[in-house]
Amino acid sequence: MNICQNKIIVFFAISISAILINSCLEEVIPPPFTGELNITAEMLVYFEEQGDFANSNLAPALVTAQEVFDNLDNYLITDIREHNEYLLGHIENSVNIATDSLYDYIANNHDSGYSKIVLASTSGQASAYFTSLLRLAGFTNVYSLKYGMASWNFDFADEWITAVGDDPNVFTFTNDIYPKNALTDLPAPQIENPNASIEEIIQSRIKKIINDGFNFTHSYCTGLFAAGDAYLICYGPAKLYGASMNGTLGGLGHPEGTVQYFDSPFFEFRSTEYLQTLPNNSEVVIYSYNGQQSACMTAYLKILGYKAKTYLFGGNALFYSRMITTIGLTEYAFTSSDIMNFDYVVGN
Repeated sequence: MNICQNKIIVFFAISISAILINSCLEEVIPPPFTGELNITAEMLVYFEEQGDFANSNLAPALVTAQEVFDNLDNYLITDIREHNEYLLGHIENSVNIATDSLYDYIANNHDSGYSKIVLASTSGQASAYFTSLLRLAGFTNVYSLKYGMASWNFDFADEWITAVGDDPNVFTFTNDIYPKNALTDLPAPQIENPNASIEEIIQSRIKKIINDGFNFTHSYCTGLFAAGDAYLICYGPAKLYGASMNGTLGGLGHPEGTVQYFDSPFFEFRSTEYLQTLPNNSEVVIYSYNGQQSACMTAYLKILGYKAKTYLFGGNALFYSRMITTIGLTEYAFTSSDIMNFDYVVGN
């Protein structure tokens, strides 16, 4: 069996322009495929027919503080931090929205005339996560403020400043290459109304995930101890996975057991690549350059039924010494130059 045959083939109908509304999945997806076709397979078909945002160069849909500052009259700034944080300082004319009201707020405002709707969180981790969910729900003008409010002013940057550094276990890291799992079935998430249309099922799942919030229980972890026995993934290029043999962290590329999945241009979480090598019933923890891309991919995988979490701050919290010295990684290292120190408004 050649490499192409060994890749995940959930379906060969990617090139089909649209799914027949009244057809069963089995009628539009011929074998061979890996495992049984189920609701998750239908969701994959739907997302890929809609442009496959998560597995595209559009993700994670970031805008810089400078861009937002230059477009304060054109962008709808939605601050999703806790209200007490918002009162201590926020972008002028921004609106504070609790995450359990976020879906409805975006649904009511996505076509209100603003060229972009920008989500602002404390560090950009939560906003990247929710932006992905909302994009996958069809709201294509939603963006995430890169690095969150930390990029707006030094007064909001403490979370990022204290997060960057080398993990205490960094000297146990390795350049060993760990293989992906064998192919397995797609997850079979619990669906409240399996008789609903696939679009209705997706919207229902996205609403629930948004309402669950961005927290340690549902969506992220910090520290390798917290990751436990999870299937640990480096989502990014070879330079993020493996370290050069020079420098303070020479040869110390990633935590033991970490498996690499490439991002652009390979997008190995695609159904036609290696999506089905992810464990379908145990925890998956993903890290990227700075946590924003992994937050986006975590949101996508959670919709599909995977027990995914993002590793907050990514490589910046694992091997910052490498991030700030390695060509190809430095542009993703958070530094003081990313903080614009723009004015902000206090109170309501």
